[in-house]
Amino acid sequence: MSLSFIYPAALWLLLIVLPLLALALLAPRRLPRGRFWASLILRALLFVCLVGALAGAQLVRRVDRVTAVFLIDSSDSVSPEERTRAEEFIRAALQTMRDGDQAAIVAFGDNALVERAPSPERSLRRIQSVPNTSRTDIGEAINLGLALLPADTQKRLVLLSDGGENAGDVRRAIELARARGVPIEVVALGEATNDLVQLSDLRAPATVRQGQRLALTAIVEAGAVAPATLRLREGTRVVAERQVQLQPGRQQFDFSVEATADGLTRYSLEIIADGDTRRQNNQAAALIDVQGPPRVLIVEGRAGEAANLAAALRAAQMQPTLIAPPELPTSLAGLASYDAVVLANVAAAHLPAAALELLPAYVRDLGRGLVMLGGDRSYGVGGYGRTPLEVALPVNMEVRDRERRPDVAIVFVIDKSGSMAACHCNDPAGNSGMQSGGVVKVDIAKEAVLQASALLQSRDKVGVVAFDDAPHWALEVGQTPSLNEIQDAIAPIAPNGQTNVRGGLLAAKAALEQTDARVKHVILLTDGWSSSGNATDIAEELRAEGITLSTVAAGGGSAPYLAELAEIGGGRYYPVVNMEDVPQIFVEETIKAVGSYLIEEPFVPTLVGDSPILHGLTDQNWPSLYGYNGTELKDSAQLILRTPQGDPLLAQWQYGLGRAVAWTSDLKGQWAADLVRWERFGTLAAQLVGWTIPQQRDNALNAQARVDGTQAIISAEARDTEGRPLVDAQLNATLIGPDGRAQPVPLHQVGPGQFQAVMPSPPEGAYLVQLSAQHDGTTLGQQLVGLVVPYSPEYRQQQRNPALLEAIAQETGGSLLQTPATVFMPSQSDVRRAREIAFPLLLLAALLLPIDIAVRRLSLQRRDLAAARAWVAQRRARRWAQPLHEPLLGDLQRAKARASSRWRGSGTPAEAATGAQPSAAPEPSRTPLTSAGSETARPATPRRPAPVVEHPTPEETRPQPMPQATQSAPAPAEDDALARLRAAKARARRR
Repeated sequence: MSLSFIYPAALWLLLIVLPLLALALLAPRRLPRGRFWASLILRALLFVCLVGALAGAQLVRRVDRVTAVFLIDSSDSVSPEERTRAEEFIRAALQTMRDGDQAAIVAFGDNALVERAPSPERSLRRIQSVPNTSRTDIGEAINLGLALLPADTQKRLVLLSDGGENAGDVRRAIELARARGVPIEVVALGEATNDLVQLSDLRAPATVRQGQRLALTAIVEAGAVAPATLRLREGTRVVAERQVQLQPGRQQFDFSVEATADGLTRYSLEIIADGDTRRQNNQAAALIDVQGPPRVLIVEGRAGEAANLAAALRAAQMQPTLIAPPELPTSLAGLASYDAVVLANVAAAHLPAAALELLPAYVRDLGRGLVMLGGDRSYGVGGYGRTPLEVALPVNMEVRDRERRPDVAIVFVIDKSGSMAACHCNDPAGNSGMQSGGVVKVDIAKEAVLQASALLQSRDKVGVVAFDDAPHWALEVGQTPSLNEIQDAIAPIAPNGQTNVRGGLLAAKAALEQTDARVKHVILLTDGWSSSGNATDIAEELRAEGITLSTVAAGGGSAPYLAELAEIGGGRYYPVVNMEDVPQIFVEETIKAVGSYLIEEPFVPTLVGDSPILHGLTDQNWPSLYGYNGTELKDSAQLILRTPQGDPLLAQWQYGLGRAVAWTSDLKGQWAADLVRWERFGTLAAQLVGWTIPQQRDNALNAQARVDGTQAIISAEARDTEGRPLVDAQLNATLIGPDGRAQPVPLHQVGPGQFQAVMPSPPEGAYLVQLSAQHDGTTLGQQLVGLVVPYSPEYRQQQRNPALLEAIAQETGGSLLQTPATVFMPSQSDVRRAREIAFPLLLLAALLLPIDIAVRRLSLQRRDLAAARAWVAQRRARRWAQPLHEPLLGDLQRAKARASSRWRGSGTPAEAATGAQPSAAPEPSRTPLTSAGSETARPATPRRPAPVVEHPTPEETRPQPMPQATQSAPAPAEDDALARLRAAKARARRR
């Protein structure tokens, strides 16, 4: 046992004792020598206790208690039999625990879970924790086990696993355990034995021409001789099936099929064998880029709008595919099947939200093309402002020049009265109407406000006022916030109360009069049956102030004067039967209010830049166009054609690995009626889209991705036009995971012109790898390769890794356990436990203080002690020498005398009750006591009943003198007994 301190710097305070001792020794002494030194020692000891408490004194002693944390592998690579053996090992080890030992249990797979915190309990219940069993992360289990170990015991981890780590980093966990001095004991488990066959890999080329024969090689590992079936699919279509006879060990099977698909195609292989109970590792897949004519995906806002473009692309040997907006793929793998995507007059709200998020990555990371065409549902009026897709385009949706695009202030006046609580839905026959169980009309109005607000620029102003019997501002008029902020502001609007249309319009009028916007507009949504009367006078006032008013009648039963309001207010009237049309009406009304988003006037484009898009077209007489969408060119974009007002008509730029083009007019018969009839229209359309399609030089880049064991390998080879390796080429790779997230992958040169990257144990799923090669600042080419991880490495055969288990035990000072009895045996490690004694020291100081005061203030001599001893002895002798019966007889005699005295003083009971004075009675003669202490005989007196004293007077309770003994004859025995009873009763009452 030793002493330590938490704050050893406080021990410097002990130096104060020296000057205090010196002062006490040099000062005149007022106490005797013995008391002086005793007081000095007590004071010094008290000060030492206080300083020790302040310094955090601790008693440190060695402990041999053991805390063991069992880490049990619950992954799928461990068979149920081996997991049961592990539990039996833990159960047997717990029975060997000594008093003070503790045990904890952690179950782990891909993650680690605490089954039991450190506890002295010796029993083991069935393990209930269920981690993710598709992988094995030993490192996380060790880290969690280290966190459970207390600091004041001997520490030990017991790992029960097959060692098949395929996730995490066990090396770092080993270093942490070694740094903390915690040994890891290991119990080796076996792997599952019912895995008959495993499909290890499907080898395929990364790229193949459409129509060519495709060579595929399947790698199969079998544990015994067995028949099996191999089934190959192209996408979901079975293209080959073969019956094979498996042999023990590793073997391969070759397939040759024709590549009939186009684009990035998934080929999957499945093996079926009788008796194989683990099916997770019976499949493999590969993504192959089947190169055919360029594939272009055209998303058209309305059917037939992109027919002219599709015909021109087919004439240019491309393969266009026309789809509706909801059919746009929402995964990168689906988009990667196309070389370019064209958005032909499509509103952003009609596209899937996931597709809007993925299209920028499709261009930036995959190196594909994007083309946006203009129209009345495209660019800003299509709601693309502040969307993820805007960052991928070479133009901004906002026009910041107030002369070209004046700022706008719009107030949405929404009816929230009780009538707006009606629900809109379609009945089974397909007829729409207001019924229960559908969407509340006021909620449809909220969605309409959101969609219309998306068309506004940040410098525009917007407000939302909801009214029932009074107006309520949900969003004060101000610069347009984000859509999320608008949504949060209007979310609390709920239908209730009466309808006061006048109140809502007056609130909108007052707010718009305070703004300086050049265009002011009010959109009113109501059923019109106002309890406040007609509001045509307000419409006239709005028109006089330059504020236009449009009305949307919600429901077929709306008030007829709403049309008159719109006419007086200079706006438009929208009678709505189907409430689902309200959002689109709000959008169209906002577009018309904004106005300059769409510029509709005839013009001839002006050439301002050179581009391959206009190859062979610059010397032609261009036909006139009749409108376009107003946009602004981004700083790094290239302007090719512009309008007479200086707005972009054709702009292009490089966005990441891909390219994007903005054509702000349309390619249909509205604004481009003359253009689509032009003899060079086909050339323009083909070059417009063709410029965005990725190009690759022959033999410049050859890449491949494959799965090898528990790791994925990406390899690439860069060569010049003559086939020589480029040793100084720069290769960049981007890995796009199944969740659509892109991350750069560093490639290291492993040979002349050969580059490689290794990814340890990637999660299962389909990956895309986009590679690009540069040499001397020139782009050599790009290539997209696919990688499929069909199943977790947990399900591969021969996952057991005893070498790793041995390394874990050896590097941490542990061992390979054979018997459970050794788990809780104390080790020779010097583990100590500290117990703080600051409070006991303070308690000791508190006890020493009164002792010190007593030593200094109290003066005790020897004669005082002798007198005290004599007094104690005298009291003891007196108590033992007095007869036992004397106190009792004396008490009885005194009680008798007091009773007689009270009798004489109080009279008869009747007299005491009436308050009369007692009658005089002759006092009996008294004779002195004889030498023997007895009384002389006296005449017998008549016996009287004992008086009852309910409330004794102060005189009665005052001690009475003892009556003097007389020489009368002794009283009869009855008298004596009665007197004693009376005396006892009187004493009881006095108490």
